[in-house]
Amino acid sequence: MSFLSESRLKKLTAFCHRAWGRYTVSLLGLMMACVGGDSQAYVVTITAGVKAIFLQVGVGTMTGGNFNAGGVPGNNATVNTVSVTVPAASLGTGALAMTSNSTVVTSPWDGFTYCATPAEVYVGGFFRTPGASANATLTVTAPTNLTSVAGSTIAFNNISWISGGIGDATSTIPSGTFVGGAAQTLLSVARNTWFESCLRFNYANSLVVASGTFTGRVTYTLTSP
Repeated sequence: MSFLSESRLKKLTAFCHRAWGRYTVSLLGLMMACVGGDSQAYVVTITAGVKAIFLQVGVGTMTGGNFNAGGVPGNNATVNTVSVTVPAASLGTGALAMTSNSTVVTSPWDGFTYCATPAEVYVGGFFRTPGASANATLTVTAPTNLTSVAGSTIAFNNISWISGGIGDATSTIPSGTFVGGAAQTLLSVARNTWFESCLRFNYANSLVVASGTFTGRVTYTLTSP
């Protein structure tokens, strides 16, 4: 089962990382693809400056060190994957964890060991502005269904995520489930802050589905006012 995830920058030409995630579930020869320092919640105040937003999903680019030490974020076209294999005996018997090929373990903010790979995918970034501003908004959009070449479907709400991060008592981005067919607001990002979480994806595995590869695309968007 696999889905694609993309991060996108809107309303402001600045730093942006785009990453795609593919989730593959192998059902005994059948394959579904549902192309779907520590702190409390990790939100850090950054210095005001030229208006910019940055979003990283999975592997990203930060040159010249970590961001808190003067590192400069940039674009990255890396495609990450997340997958899970469902043995025949386990088909439809309950939730299964997915794993990712993302190698991001440390925070690009300060180099702290933050995500546990291969179970988790890093999602983080910042919103910076020189003056007063309304908050930026992080959203995620998924199609209604994952679809196979043969036309079979799996509702996207069979994919969920648990949010966390090593050392976090509470998550910055809330845990949730893709609603499918509409944008979901994940987080309101205050001006001049850095935010981050590690997302652990799960497939509900409550269905007996037709054989095939089911795909769909998820888009993460950080929008500045």
